[in-house]
Amino acid sequence: MAFGSEHDAVRAVVVDYLEGMVWGDEEKLRRAFHPGALQVGHFAETYEFFPLEEFIQWIRDEETQPAGSTYVAELLAIEVTGTVAVAKVTDSCFGTDFTDYLVLVKDRPTPDGRWQIVTKAYHVHAGRGLPRR
Repeated sequence: MAFGSEHDAVRAVVVDYLEGMVWGDEEKLRRAFHPGALQVGHFAETYEFFPLEEFIQWIRDEETQPAGSTYVAELLAIEVTGTVAVAKVTDSCFGTDFTDYLVLVKDRPTPDGRWQIVTKAYHVHAGRGLPRR
């Protein structure tokens, strides 16, 4: 199992994703996600399947934390196979606890290729995203 520069590059994308989401940093989100990326999961009772632009608009409408503030997240795993990677992340934001599975693809199989998230699938554990009973 090889760890090193590819894992570090994927980790950097995950950090951009987390900081972009939690701090409302659109530049970091656009760097982390491929423009055609999709997000999928159940939020409350709604099965959501939406593009990046809708996610960014949702973040604009949310009350985000100040840039540089601490946040709760853990990168649990990264697996890389050639130009495809999967990262498993847990995070707490916007009053909700999530597990996110991020699928990333490297745009070129060269050292200067760029990793980007192409799909985010999430599970809500607790918080406002759970059905009200």
